[in-house]
Amino acid sequence: MFKISDAIDFVYGYLLFKSYFFSIKTNIIATDYPNKAYAKKWRTFAKTLNEDTLNKALKLITKKSDSAFCRVLDIYDCFDRSSYFALINSNHPNITLGFVKDADLWDVWLSEGIYKLVREVIAEYISRGDKVVDFGCGSASPAYYGDIVGSSGIYTGVDYSRPLLNLANMKIKEERISDRVNLVQGYVDSKLIFKRSYDVVICSSILQYVDLKSTLTNVVNALNGEGTIIVFSEVFTDIDPEKAKLFELYYSLVPSFKKFPSVKEICEILGSLCDFKYKLIGKNFLKIDVCT
Repeated sequence: MFKISDAIDFVYGYLLFKSYFFSIKTNIIATDYPNKAYAKKWRTFAKTLNEDTLNKALKLITKKSDSAFCRVLDIYDCFDRSSYFALINSNHPNITLGFVKDADLWDVWLSEGIYKLVREVIAEYISRGDKVVDFGCGSASPAYYGDIVGSSGIYTGVDYSRPLLNLANMKIKEERISDRVNLVQGYVDSKLIFKRSYDVVICSSILQYVDLKSTLTNVVNALNGEGTIIVFSEVFTDIDPEKAKLFELYYSLVPSFKKFPSVKEICEILGSLCDFKYKLIGKNFLKIDVCT
């Protein structure tokens, strides 16, 4: 678990440096840009950057340095590169972070780096024979979890991006596990009808893109009374509020991004839907057990 937290801390330190150089290169505090809304967000954040911030960034990078962490940086380099184009236009074609338009890039990022590490953690809570539904499954998770649940289990992946699901389907066929893996194109915060009850619901890096209450309502309905929900978020706003400010600047470049969730609001919504108990694992995972 701590490996994920260390990796996220490393990314945070890296992005602090990137944000400092971004503010210098763009002279964001004193320069007007066409995308006034995005420029205003950066102007506010840039005013918080100082020598102490850079010293903190350096400590995070050196303390948490690990050769494996360097593999998580590709997507964050894309965030940094895209931020310059976003000052011109929020829909600039050089912003390559769309789940549909840039599915081939997301496939690379989802297959390795931070998302691979996250899957390895979540896999500890999945057993052979389990029925698992994955909200916002992307292209890499279906084949990975489909192999874990085995021939006696069932995995259902839900995602709105048809290109990502097409890539996932290719991996499933290569692994010859089509008999146990179902892929559904749909929005996880629209009303979903489940033909069966699931043992485990995965919500990994998805809650920042959706209507939280509608999604968690679907999550509880998928369990039909009892089961386990595993939530991963790059940041929970009430656990790491300082980190959330910077992450939201960059993640706002992803189409459909809303905001990162807090543990408190997740629990408040679940409390209106079911009985549950939860455990915060590290700083980025929630294991929630829904009880009858």
